[in-house]
Amino acid sequence: MYSLTHTFEKKTIIGGAVVVISYIANSLNAVFVVWAAFMIIDYITGILCGLFRNGGFSYKKAVRGIVKKLMFLVLILITILLEFLIDYLTTDAGVQLHVQGTITTAMYIYLIGTEGLSIIQNLIILGIPVPSFMINLFGLIRDDSGNLVKK
Repeated sequence: MYSLTHTFEKKTIIGGAVVVISYIANSLNAVFVVWAAFMIIDYITGILCGLFRNGGFSYKKAVRGIVKKLMFLVLILITILLEFLIDYLTTDAGVQLHVQGTITTAMYIYLIGTEGLSIIQNLIILGIPVPSFMINLFGLIRDDSGNLVKK
């Protein structure tokens, strides 16, 4: 009897994990790829800023940057799991509430904006001429002294 119950529990856990993993896999779309590219570009431009403008490469800052990027991935995972939970609970209650991908896409767009802002700031620090429309697009404005600040 124990082995039958134990086998059932294992199959239930494995089945649940497969459902969650497949839901997560379906949430990784083109917007995720754009965000991943922005993260990589931000990390590279951040390292270049450190090398050329901010007193040299700092291993500590580089590790902190990687940890920050990993925590963004955790934030995305939490968002995907919340969508899964909302979908599961509303379907189980007989309510048709289609949120699949909506909340996660909004989170991706928010993070793309965050990474884009950082990339623009890094490019400016590196002396790269960035067009005004790109500066405005990512939420930067010039103050009275001509310095760029966040809106």
